[in-house]
Amino acid sequence: MKKRSASADNICAVAVAHFSEHGYDASSLNDIAALAGMRKASLYSHFSGKDALFLAVFDDALQQEQAFMDSCFADEASRFASGGQQAGALYCDRMAGRYADSAHLRFLLRTAYLPPSTLRLQVGAGFEALLAQLLQHYVASLTRLAPALPPQRTDLYAQAYLGIVDSLHVELIYAGGAALQQRHAALWQILSDSLSIQSV
Repeated sequence: MKKRSASADNICAVAVAHFSEHGYDASSLNDIAALAGMRKASLYSHFSGKDALFLAVFDDALQQEQAFMDSCFADEASRFASGGQQAGALYCDRMAGRYADSAHLRFLLRTAYLPPSTLRLQVGAGFEALLAQLLQHYVASLTRLAPALPPQRTDLYAQAYLGIVDSLHVELIYAGGAALQQRHAALWQILSDSLSIQSV
């Protein structure tokens, strides 16, 4: 991947907050350029247009979320030695706080669930690749924490885990707060109870 200039990095840092707040259609390159402390013509010397900037910011958001995900599962590996109920827990537990603190995650989820029609394929492919990485992390964690679980059951729980993550994403976008905590607690209890029975 080509290294960006400091000015291009600054534009992307401004754009992620702007796009996450306004979405693709309501965002303005004039506004983004002004927030970045430059004229629109200068912005065009770094990005060919709105689509190119949006996709650069989307790629940044994917990388940020991948790093966050990797960190959560690395922490999990150092904390938990057994018990399938712990697999994937830290990533879900930390999601709400991350959403509040990270314009990249707010932008990523808004874009993934409400993509611009002209960029739907690129956005869909990028987000599906991220979810595939999450699935791999979860399967590796569950296999380590519950080694007696048959592979077909591990795959079944992995799909259920992605369903929980998807539900939490939707709650973050549209509700948040207490609704998110209730949904998270209920779904996690069902998954944990089932894993406890399977692990006996």
